Amino acid sequence: METKCAKCHDSGWVLVKVEGREVARPCQCRRDDVRSLKASNANIPLRFLGTELKSYFPDEANKSQAKAKKAAEKFIAEYPAVDQGLLFQGATGVGKTRLLCCIGNQLIKEKNIEVAYIDWNDLTREMRSGEDTSNRDFTTIGQLIQRLVRVELLLFDELGASRPSPWVEDNIYYLVNRRYNDNRITLFASNYFDKKIGGEETLSERIGNRIRSRLFEMARSVEIMGADYRQKHY
Repeated sequence: METKCAKCHDSGWVLVKVEGREVARPCQCRRDDVRSLKASNANIPLRFLGTELKSYFPDEANKSQAKAKKAAEKFIAEYPAVDQGLLFQGATGVGKTRLLCCIGNQLIKEKNIEVAYIDWNDLTREMRSGEDTSNRDFTTIGQLIQRLVRVELLLFDELGASRPSPWVEDNIYYLVNRRYNDNRITLFASNYFDKKIGGEETLSERIGNRIRSRLFEMARSVEIMGADYRQKHY
């Protein structure tokens, strides 16, 4: 029968010589399989699955985009010796989601860590379904929240994309606060800024002051300016 790995013949082990003795060591294919499993479990959107920072091309006329890419490169290089995540803040279409996913993909590939991606809308939609306590089984919501609480690196996208009810806000605060108290690193992205821009709401107004307060210590803000690249290319 044909084997997939020529080195270990699908046994998962290879023999190497150590001080004149043959010792069994895990084959590279096993490590590749583990990384592949972690990537598939990370929930990274299919569009960005496997993408790396080399796929992010900053606008040469926009220094903030180049700075954002450098911040992402520095985070990857220094991880896990970091004490803060990053909060990418910028208008739609400046590459915030791409940056989040590139960081996640590269840390899975290069440092074999556990990563989970969640979109604010997906999370709030799931939790809103639990507000009617008369007919809802909270088991799946609890399992999701606990997974997001415990994962080594959380990618939290589209922060504040919709207004949460008080019940949903309480649950998101619980998630953020648990990660804050447990010193777990989180990367965030949001279309909202901390200062008023025109008639737009601020990030605090969208997510609540309690959550925003935690983020000041959890993540360094990286503002990204520029036009929506989708409108420029389509």
